[in-house]
Amino acid sequence: MVAKLQDKSWLVNNKLEITSKIEQGLLPHAMLLLGSHLAGQEELGNWLSGLLLCEHSKTLTEPCGQCKSCSLVKAQTHPDLVTIDNSEKTIGVESVRSAGAFLQKTAQLAKNKAVVIFSAENMTESAANALLKTLEEPTSNSYLILVCNDIEMLLPTIVSRCSVVKINPPTGEELANMVSDKGLINDFSNLNELAELTDPKCQEQRAEVIEQLTVFLEQFVNGNELVNLLANNIHGMRWLTNSFNQLIRIQSGWQDSLINHEMNQLSGRYSTEQLWQCINLLNQATKQIKLLTQANKTFTIEALLVDIEHILTTD
Repeated sequence: MVAKLQDKSWLVNNKLEITSKIEQGLLPHAMLLLGSHLAGQEELGNWLSGLLLCEHSKTLTEPCGQCKSCSLVKAQTHPDLVTIDNSEKTIGVESVRSAGAFLQKTAQLAKNKAVVIFSAENMTESAANALLKTLEEPTSNSYLILVCNDIEMLLPTIVSRCSVVKINPPTGEELANMVSDKGLINDFSNLNELAELTDPKCQEQRAEVIEQLTVFLEQFVNGNELVNLLANNIHGMRWLTNSFNQLIRIQSGWQDSLINHEMNQLSGRYSTEQLWQCINLLNQATKQIKLLTQANKTFTIEALLVDIEHILTTD
């Protein structure tokens, strides 16, 4: 299904920029690697931490893979590397405090020390505040690498203290060439959809959400099933909002551009005014959800679907 997605050749420019700073001794203490889901920020974070610890990093643009440090990094046992990877779960304050204390110590094996925080947007408020202290008191030869999918969920004070590296995957025809199912591509496809366009598992998850959403918009009988899907998938709310946006676009004369979109079958069911009201609710709920715990997230989505049903069943 995916054409050379694992290669992520578009990371080359980011690597060149970073290695140039390393060669000049100008690499910042804290770096924020930012990209849409599956854009390659995780790979870039692993590459950078490996390069910083490699015994030959000053002469290479890739970790050598042969030295003792590289072997320990590969085995995830390097004493000078800490990774925090809670995936879709929250990152607690103790993990961040422990990482900050680690950076205060002297390196045991390599010249540098590195902490990589994956899905940094999942830090709790307390964890984010603890990280600020680490950012404000950097130590020599220590590097903090934040890997982020959604910069809006990070404190502005954290972002301002980091050097932001934006990852730009292919767009347009180059992106389309990576997708074997061309029916997924339309005139409105963009980088935010990289996950479902290039990852078969994500495509299946989206199809399930769209199927349940269609049933909901037709009959309003499966609210609980839809809530669970939306609450337990990091893309759920984006897919929901996108579906309503596509309905608006279809009604606005873009039906030819969206001829293969699943929402076509519902395009005449509701008025444009009703759909705009739903989109306003969705935008408000999306902002709230980014700051909520999982339990409150589920409750907010439940309330959102109740409000949407009320709007769409009221003449």
